[in-house]
Amino acid sequence: MTASSRTFKIRMSERCFRFKPDALVNHAPDKPGVYEFVAFDAAGKPEVLYVGLALPPGSVHRALSDHLAGKAEPTADQLFAAAKDVYFDYVADADIESVDDLKDIAGALAAKHKPRLNAAAAPSSGKYGAVAVEELD
Repeated sequence: MTASSRTFKIRMSERCFRFKPDALVNHAPDKPGVYEFVAFDAAGKPEVLYVGLALPPGSVHRALSDHLAGKAEPTADQLFAAAKDVYFDYVADADIESVDDLKDIAGALAAKHKPRLNAAAAPSSGKYGAVAVEELD
């Protein structure tokens, strides 16, 4: 492992989408990537419940479908037990050099948001000593 650090510039999707089947069909990308499950409090402040990673040959769409069908944790039941209304968001654009960099972005987002439903250790490519994300508008 190298001691270098890396800050990835990322852009999230244009908005959060309700976690339900028709939203997946219409909005979840059919490509590898990083996604989040989000809930909002009464004031509209977001809480990231879970940060997920979909690597090839998978896709964000397939991963979200697996959560909805109970084939991946947290399952839809677990998500809706944590929050009445659950939304998904995903990294729409990032300055990555390889698909391995998605691991670092997912790990940095998990470290930043400390989601309560992420049980496993944060993913990492092992290429960098420290990783951060800068969210662009």
